[in-house]
Amino acid sequence: MSKLTIPEGMSEKEYYETLADESAFLAWYKSQDLPKYETPSVTADMVAYCFAEGRIRLLVIKRRAHPYQNKYALVGGFVDRQEDAYQACIREVKEEVGLTIPLEKVEQLLTVSTPGRDPRGWVITIAHLVYLPAQVMDQAAAGDDAKQVMFLDVDFKTATFRDGSRVLTEDDFAFDHYQILLESIKRIQGRLDWNPTFLHLLEQPFTVYEGTELVNLISPRRPIVSNNFLVKFGHYLEEAGVKRVPKKKPRKVYRLKGDPHGQER
Repeated sequence: MSKLTIPEGMSEKEYYETLADESAFLAWYKSQDLPKYETPSVTADMVAYCFAEGRIRLLVIKRRAHPYQNKYALVGGFVDRQEDAYQACIREVKEEVGLTIPLEKVEQLLTVSTPGRDPRGWVITIAHLVYLPAQVMDQAAAGDDAKQVMFLDVDFKTATFRDGSRVLTEDDFAFDHYQILLESIKRIQGRLDWNPTFLHLLEQPFTVYEGTELVNLISPRRPIVSNNFLVKFGHYLEEAGVKRVPKKKPRKVYRLKGDPHGQER
């Protein structure tokens, strides 16, 4: 092998970064430069809400193992090498609670890289909002890291989470999941008018009355009446037929534009 000749006044690093071909640079980088950097682990955590029986519920697990054994935690886990964070979300929901969710019901919330946030080491998490259908309350089953699967009641007006009659505090949650939950409420409320992705919580298709009920549970402002729902959100929706209600006139139903799951009923 011929000896490497580096132009005078240029460092080896500069040579490989600017003059060598890319394959030579990558070989040098992996053997010389990469070992200087500590590699973090990456997790995907999900703030998974559903809207059932007129209440907003949050899917959580009770942790079966250390760290934070028996604490409430968001559904989540480590991102595998061959997947992105969205795929990790879908996989983890399937593994931990036995549910399959479509990609359009997942949106990135924030990345948390606070040093020391995980006692196991350097772990960065990419938190996501996940909108689940109401029937998940009958389908969810504990698995993997979950000792128990449960649904907490969420009050968006007071930013509180309840397990039955007990209001939970930051100390009840694993890692920094309580702070992530508070950020999720701020995100949904802050984008209420201009990016209402929370409408994915509604069973598709839905009536104006169902949409109004959900908005009034989330909005920090004064309640809206059903007549105003289409004024505020109509440009995100399309008609999807009618819903027949016993002893009442059929009601128009709507779905989010582009939603493949909204069918007439």
